[in-house]
Amino acid sequence: MRQTPYFRESYQRILATAGFVVVLATTACGVPAAGAVPTSPTPGPVTADSVGAAFDNSTMDNGHFKLHGTFIKNRVYFPVTGDGVLQMRPQQALQMNLSIQTYSSQGILKIQEIAIGTRLFIRVGKGKWGQKRERASATTPSTYVGEEIISGVALWHARSTAGSSTFDLWIRETDGYPVQLEYASTTGTMTMNFNSYNKSAKIVPPK
Repeated sequence: MRQTPYFRESYQRILATAGFVVVLATTACGVPAAGAVPTSPTPGPVTADSVGAAFDNSTMDNGHFKLHGTFIKNRVYFPVTGDGVLQMRPQQALQMNLSIQTYSSQGILKIQEIAIGTRLFIRVGKGKWGQKRERASATTPSTYVGEEIISGVALWHARSTAGSSTFDLWIRETDGYPVQLEYASTTGTMTMNFNSYNKSAKIVPPK
């Protein structure tokens, strides 16, 4: 089965951005002072591609998620929390708000990120928005891990790897909506748990 465009692009976007933010945050932290149509069940064997097709055929326009994780620098672990929105339509976009405990005079470091198309907007604290061009790496699910039941909901679990990084995605079997996304590498980890769908405002560039 061919990997579908929506799934490939959105999966690359959220994971590439998460990876970028992990690298950005570990740099910013410094050294601490001390420490479209409803999805139907996929016939036949489930594969990474069929999981992608289920996501692509879902009716999700956007999904809000809570996130938590850890950034790692010089063997020091910096806790991170926050939330964000993954938008599929009318244009694929991603918004994330992060709070990072730096264990330094900086205290809690705030990072805001908005990715629209190939544009990536970043703001640290109350500073000005910066902008750069983003190119998502060609990371797509390559392995179907299996079916899992979480909180009574049947999910498909897919995984891919790129170098030292591992990406995991769980989507609902009933409608293809993402439930959980995990990113892990030598520079940190991030878990995104989706808690609402099709309720978020449209993501637009910062003013």
